Amino acid sequence: MLAKEIREKSVKELITLLDETSIEYFKLKMQLTTGQLPTHRQVRESRKNIALIKTIINEKRLADGTE
Repeated sequence: MLAKEIREKSVKELITLLDETSIEYFKLKMQLTTGQLPTHRQVRESRKNIALIKTIINEKRLADGTE
């Protein structure tokens, strides 16, 4: 998902997306650990998406003045 698409979402939508991405990340890590995932690229991308979503949530909260 592109940062531009993520920035267009509301904070509530971002929190939901963060939960979904975190669950996906956990599943990918388990697949990697058990040898079912051939490469670790998806795990890395998922982790980067989580960081991006958290960053945008913090930016939006600071812009609105709510912490």
